[in-house]
Amino acid sequence: MRAERPNFEGEELMASSRAIVVGGSMAGLCAARVLSDFFERVTVVDRDSYPDGALERAGVPQSRHVHALLAGGRHELNALFPDFDRLMIERGAHELDFGMDFATLRGFGWAPRTPGSIPVLFASRLLIESIVRELLRRIPNVELIERTEAAGLIAQGGATLRATALKLRSRDGAGSSELAADLIVDASGRTSKAPLWFKELGLSAPEETVVDSFSAYGSRWYNAPLPERRPRDWWWKGLWLEPKPPENFTAGVLFPIENGRWLVTIAGIEKHYPPTDEEGFTATLQTLRSPILAEAVRLAEPISPVYSNRAMANRWRRYEKWNERLDGFVALGDSVCAFNPVYGQGMTTGAMSALILRDSLKTLSHSDPNFARKFLAAQARFQSGPWGMATGADFRFEGTVGERPRFGWLFAPYMAALFEGSLDDKTIQRRLDEVINMLRPPSALFGPSIAARTVLGAMSRMFRAKAEAQPIPAMPPVAAPAR
Repeated sequence: MRAERPNFEGEELMASSRAIVVGGSMAGLCAARVLSDFFERVTVVDRDSYPDGALERAGVPQSRHVHALLAGGRHELNALFPDFDRLMIERGAHELDFGMDFATLRGFGWAPRTPGSIPVLFASRLLIESIVRELLRRIPNVELIERTEAAGLIAQGGATLRATALKLRSRDGAGSSELAADLIVDASGRTSKAPLWFKELGLSAPEETVVDSFSAYGSRWYNAPLPERRPRDWWWKGLWLEPKPPENFTAGVLFPIENGRWLVTIAGIEKHYPPTDEEGFTATLQTLRSPILAEAVRLAEPISPVYSNRAMANRWRRYEKWNERLDGFVALGDSVCAFNPVYGQGMTTGAMSALILRDSLKTLSHSDPNFARKFLAAQARFQSGPWGMATGADFRFEGTVGERPRFGWLFAPYMAALFEGSLDDKTIQRRLDEVINMLRPPSALFGPSIAARTVLGAMSRMFRAKAEAQPIPAMPPVAAPAR
């Protein structure tokens, strides 16, 4: 079911059981799918209009940049939308073995080609979101309302408030309205207006924790060169070049996406912001730790301007510690906890947060006075894992601001030893793959067996004389895959 807008002529829109989702991006679409199993009617409200197909929309400017759908997110999206994988492959997504198909330059050098890692889908955010939206539209008790802003909450009660309706304002000049609901879910992302709505109700906003490495993206889209134009030794299908401060503060990635295209993103840290003009973008590619990405782009056809994004701070609204109480309202995904997108956690955490909402609804009625508190606490327990990974990685850089964890000084060297240890220890490599892809929690990296292998491996490498001062090749080695 699809609705362009609610009735703004004053006719009351009611259902015997309705949930409203604010925001129609990935987390909101997944939340709506979950809610459709528990409510007679689910309404998704978005200030944007939805394109037909895998096209840009103004409300998701970050869709122009590289996005990683981790294996955990892929698994959960298939659980919510069983046709997801089939449609992704049919419409051009690439299923790749990252260890075999990517030339990856880590801090310590080029990672060897290693078969058997977890298969991952590579596609544009536009394709991923369009397929999820298409599958959601097939559910008969879900409607998508477009070009309508969520303008505030209506709540009833005395000492204990319950959100009972959402204020709506048409962007087409049709006026304002109110939409009654039994549960309102804020999935509007980083720009959530919920703190302002709370103030209007006389409630304080949740405290926020911010960790900022002053990172930024610059991205451009290309038609990939035909196979005959590629040098024969270009075995790779994607590129991943990490920075290495203090010598280099800029990373670069090349992802293959649908329709024979490449999506190239430059990420700068500690205010080393990528240029926003075409000439500067091309020149910056030459300054990366390897010239391979610049060489690849030289053979490709640019098909877009340079897009930029500087809204990359980690931000956690601490709803689980909120001293206020507002029944009938919860927040989900980036509206609560948004991560530096360079680590590729956003879409996956949004899908997983929606499934936490499902599990909460299975154990408690949405009308239970403890429902919101218990859901937000469960979501926070999950989000603490990716939060620790993202902020721990950002705290490697001296210019990062925010409250550092008590034992954060141990994180960077330990993680560096883990990645280096994964070069020749398949157990460590597999565990890293599982954690990075959110198939296991980050705590799985710190268990006794993995920690022992990591420490012993680091000590062994220290005593290898030939490992001292080895030069890093500028280009990916053309070596046989590691077995």
